[in-house]
Amino acid sequence: MRVVFGVMMLCLISGQAAHAIEISQNGSTATLSGPIRDGDQFRLREFLATPEGRQVKMLRLTSPGGRVFPAREMARDIRSAGLVTIVDASRDSCNSACTGLFAAGVRRLYLNAGFEDGAAVKTGLGFHEGNAPQQSGGRGYSGPATADMNNIYYEMGVPGAASLITKATYNRMYKISGQTALSLGIATSLSAR
Repeated sequence: MRVVFGVMMLCLISGQAAHAIEISQNGSTATLSGPIRDGDQFRLREFLATPEGRQVKMLRLTSPGGRVFPAREMARDIRSAGLVTIVDASRDSCNSACTGLFAAGVRRLYLNAGFEDGAAVKTGLGFHEGNAPQQSGGRGYSGPATADMNNIYYEMGVPGAASLITKATYNRMYKISGQTALSLGIATSLSAR
């Protein structure tokens, strides 16, 4: 059963129909996809409060990341709901602020991530320094955004992720292997069991 209608209605009400996260559900697994925008924390919170959302035990993540403030609130709701987070590196990408959502899982499953750290792959968990809009109109390094991401990792009890945030500049991505994720405590398992 897909629970996209409710999320679409919330998007229309808030005026952010384009580029909002999407949440779909199949039994006890929900999938959160798309960029994280302001207001998305309310979409996730409202979904988890529905009868369907209360049935969810696992949350599959596939997102390029996005805004840190809503990601922090979403991470808190994921942890509060006791959800298991999943990223399947054979098909999913969880970059930037999405890694904070992954860190929020009470168990964190990182599947099929047999590549080397720093590999030029498009999928898997990706870390980089924080960025923000600049006066020039582009984006540039942001110390506060980097600190905010580190705060999410520490709050979720996954400080090992903080060591990865400076492995790539604000406009690059540093992908990590399953073994690195496991050794740093970012993932709790590399299998679905």
